[in-house]
Amino acid sequence: MEGKFIAFETKAFYKLIEEVTSRVTNQMKPKKEPEQKEWVTSKEAKELLGIKSNGKLKQLVSNKYICASQHGRTIVYSRKSILEFLEESKIS
Repeated sequence: MEGKFIAFETKAFYKLIEEVTSRVTNQMKPKKEPEQKEWVTSKEAKELLGIKSNGKLKQLVSNKYICASQHGRTIVYSRKSILEFLEESKIS
């Protein structure tokens, strides 16, 4: 049985090794979850809470169940406080 050979120029060989190493390294890296913002808009807050009403959202802030911050006319809501509220409200 006759052997078969593939010949590479030295430069091409090292480039191939770099590409293979890079692909293997990238496949082994754990996938990062998208970074979550600390403060969310009212739309995002309502989605997290599963509500549709702006009034209910304002009520949760007024009763200090969740935290909000206002700068000018813009109000943002603490993702952490929303998640804590949901966890505390969980029915076992």
